[in-house]
Amino acid sequence: MRLLSNQFEEHDGKPVEGAGWVHGVRDVKKLFFAVVRDRAGKVQLIAKSPQALEQCRQLGLEDVIRFRGTARKNPGVKMGGVEIELDSLEVLSKAASPLPVDIAGKTDTNFENRFDHRALDLRRDEPQAVFKLRHSLCNAFREFLSGQGFLEIHTPKIIATGTEGGTSLFPVKYFEKQAFLAQSPQFYKQMLVGAGFERVFEIAPVFRAEEHNTPYHLNEYVSLDLEMGFIKNEEDVMKVTQDFLVHAAKQVNLRNKAELEQFNTALEVPKTPFPTVNYWDLPDVFKEHGKTFSPKEDLTREHESIIGKWAQEKHGSRFVFVNHYPSDHRPAYTMPFEENGDFTRGYDLLFDGVEIVTGGQRIHDPALLAKRFRAKGFDPAKYEFYFEVFKYGMPPHGGQAIGLERLTTKILGIQNVREAAFFPRDRTRVTP
Repeated sequence: MRLLSNQFEEHDGKPVEGAGWVHGVRDVKKLFFAVVRDRAGKVQLIAKSPQALEQCRQLGLEDVIRFRGTARKNPGVKMGGVEIELDSLEVLSKAASPLPVDIAGKTDTNFENRFDHRALDLRRDEPQAVFKLRHSLCNAFREFLSGQGFLEIHTPKIIATGTEGGTSLFPVKYFEKQAFLAQSPQFYKQMLVGAGFERVFEIAPVFRAEEHNTPYHLNEYVSLDLEMGFIKNEEDVMKVTQDFLVHAAKQVNLRNKAELEQFNTALEVPKTPFPTVNYWDLPDVFKEHGKTFSPKEDLTREHESIIGKWAQEKHGSRFVFVNHYPSDHRPAYTMPFEENGDFTRGYDLLFDGVEIVTGGQRIHDPALLAKRFRAKGFDPAKYEFYFEVFKYGMPPHGGQAIGLERLTTKILGIQNVREAAFFPRDRTRVTP
């Protein structure tokens, strides 16, 4: 039976079998060392017998092999304190040479070249660590919300119209009609709240036809979405946000210690409640940093960075909510702020000065919703499928979306969001 690299230590002195990719080789005449990599890590093989030596000397990097031997504990071996004394090995698949990507990490491969050969690039230690941590974040989101009475949903990704206007939609030929790729599950998660499920969440891709070319943006990314009914206001959603992030931090520290160490970073469990700054108070925040700002302006990357520094300096927090965004910068379905209609009950959450969450309270009154749609230049009649549920009893509700790739990169200190996508889609890349 095949064992993984992290299981051999339990079989000291016993015959074992394993398999994986050849990660490294070293020939020292009477001995031959090979490092084999599998999904759990790496293990060192040592060949001493003439037969094993002859077989090992035919190996190339990234050959896929199956091996048999005896597990021997050896404290001097960094990879789990165990090595395999080889009896025999079999090459299951021979790798071409030279490799287009340096998987062993001894030399740097050009950034774009890595993504041209992404399946090979993903064999490296760093991407493996990124996606193990990303997996933990998805698990934490699912665990936490399921425990809070949320139902996991799956909404259409081919849609008839956009949730936030048509400028950032990818068109799709759908038989005799034109359709679009979904830029958000927004309408559908609201409709499912109104359908009686009350609390729903989804982990799924979304598509934005925005001509960005920055380290922060992807044209296809994974969104961690939730929507919840019977809220008092957006603060109920904000509390779920921060409680999830506390849970996620605990799970990452429990499950991904090795991955955090690999990136030489740490993730403290954040203290709650997270600090909040209202949009109309931002001029005072920026004034402290020598910047002028109008409460009607949209936030730039520089603005977000300053707010992040302010949260760290004033509150000792890596997280900060920016609440009550201006209505000009929020979708038509966002609940207006009752005391001043220029603002809304919509918010962003910044993590180290980068927006990772957008959320807020939604409008549940159909007349107000139609008014806001018309004010944004949309014809409510074209959204009848969405408006219908509001006409027949919709509770006060709200929700949010978390960018999975951005959250992953901020935790690990990665500079480019493409590193947190298996096969990133940006302004110029549609392959592999």
